[in-house]
Amino acid sequence: MKQKLNLSILFLSTALISGSCNKVLDKNNLAAVGPDQVWTDANMANAYLNQVYNDNMPGNTSGGGNGTDEGVPYQKQTDSWFRGTATFDSKSSFGNYNNVRNINILLEKIAQASFAESEKNKIKGQALFWRAWAYHRMVSDHGGVPLILEAQQPSSDLTQLQKPRNKTSECVTQILKDLDDAIALLPDAFTDADYGRVDKGVALAFKGRVLLFYASPLFNGLGGVASWTKAFNANKAAKEFLDARGKGLYSPFSKIWDDEMNKEVVMVRRYNYPQATYFQGGLMPLNWSKDDVGYDRPSLELVNAFPMKDGSAWEAQVRSYDTLFRNRDDRFYANIYYNGAPNQYLKGMRDDKSYLWTYFTSISNYNGATGLEGAHNQVTSDPLWSNSSFYRIKAIDKGIDKGTVYNAAVDWIEIRYAEVLMNYGECANETGNTAAAVDVLKQIRARAGVLPGMAGNYGITAATPADIRAAYQKERFVEFSFEGKRMNDLRRWKMFGYLRSLPQRHGIAVLLKPGQTDVSPMSDINMVWDKFTSTVITTDAVDIAIKDQYYIYGIPKSVLDKNPLLKQNNNWGGDFDPLQ
Repeated sequence: MKQKLNLSILFLSTALISGSCNKVLDKNNLAAVGPDQVWTDANMANAYLNQVYNDNMPGNTSGGGNGTDEGVPYQKQTDSWFRGTATFDSKSSFGNYNNVRNINILLEKIAQASFAESEKNKIKGQALFWRAWAYHRMVSDHGGVPLILEAQQPSSDLTQLQKPRNKTSECVTQILKDLDDAIALLPDAFTDADYGRVDKGVALAFKGRVLLFYASPLFNGLGGVASWTKAFNANKAAKEFLDARGKGLYSPFSKIWDDEMNKEVVMVRRYNYPQATYFQGGLMPLNWSKDDVGYDRPSLELVNAFPMKDGSAWEAQVRSYDTLFRNRDDRFYANIYYNGAPNQYLKGMRDDKSYLWTYFTSISNYNGATGLEGAHNQVTSDPLWSNSSFYRIKAIDKGIDKGTVYNAAVDWIEIRYAEVLMNYGECANETGNTAAAVDVLKQIRARAGVLPGMAGNYGITAATPADIRAAYQKERFVEFSFEGKRMNDLRRWKMFGYLRSLPQRHGIAVLLKPGQTDVSPMSDINMVWDKFTSTVITTDAVDIAIKDQYYIYGIPKSVLDKNPLLKQNNNWGGDFDPLQ
């Protein structure tokens, strides 16, 4: 039986934070844990820490692709960001201050704890990591925020709690300090029941991610706080540490999410049935799901980005979408479900002895108000079909079906070794080491089953820093699809112009040719592909008009109203410069 870090909460007395009321008729709750007791026992202190994990640890992405070029919108629904009509109230991560307060309480109390210093250091190291994590989430979205590094005491005078925004550079300096302090305290690894907690390797890898983000063109290094050299050194240190711990690229790519705790896993949120599960219904075809639909349907832009088996680009020559499934790299088949793909990745498909078929028997309108209009095939009768004709495979629980869509238990790998490796390679390119950068791309493609070719370059032709940078942008699109990284990549590279140039996301309409009969549930697509025609279609309600203003999010009015010391970002009409 696998051991899991249990993120369930030990219910502590409300006195832990707010104190208790003493009235004549009050009686002591003998089952409650008093605040002083928590910090006299490492197990209880770890239970408090578990709440911090629960509040901050990411889980399996669901729907994130709908808001990027990874996925298509459900039934031609283009959100306000892509329409260019968003406001500073449209997106915010300022709610993270609740999490910061809980962490600050832990850091204050752990210093006074009476148990062993070694246990105190491990807990403090994890808490410092999570404070850096919480602040990075806010700062990467909004620029500088008020740095609050102590647990503020409740007060009826709110002016005592209000703080102005710190510069972005000051915040990033503090994030890096917290991470350095955490790295010094954390163990090399956790074992047994603690397997999955944040260890030294996680903190090193996250430091590399942070520095890469702020070194990139959007924040442009913040005057040297996050230079490309610092980012390179941090990611090199993370890579070397993980290499020494036996971490590396795991093969085959298709098993990364199935074979739990393999050597590619760096930072992970662990799940198990029945104690810790989550809902995946919205990701699955409705034939074998329920209660939600329309998330993370791969776009044709993503499908096109996967290399061919020989490493060449899909667009390197004229090809037919009728046979788009032929000779692609291994990641294509592990990520993309296409019409008739011979991959029964769902229990319901195996039970029904069927593949997933996305073709139509007739199409009356290729550009209807909600998408394709016509008659969907009845081999797979899904009445709410994919708007692109593709479905996501990555990190889907292969054991759930229509009756158990709330019981998904696939671990969520937040940081993979591949990310650390590619962060290192990208920084190498930006600091003049193009050979190391290209070597990383070769490693990534070799693991993906791309053939080395006569030149041994795995289809990589980039040689200049600019071309290698573009190669990384495309390779990350493929390697990390549906892992919640795409929008931050588009932001840090300042690529909204690319989105506008599309000018819409696309899919394909697969139509049964006149006179052809339906396939059988498990027909071989390699034998029946010529029964269909494939037509490229647009999937947005309107052309993408996302504004460069949106690279850094505004501060919501509700937040500004609560704290008059806060200033709005200058890209949203205020006086605060988030790029300093």
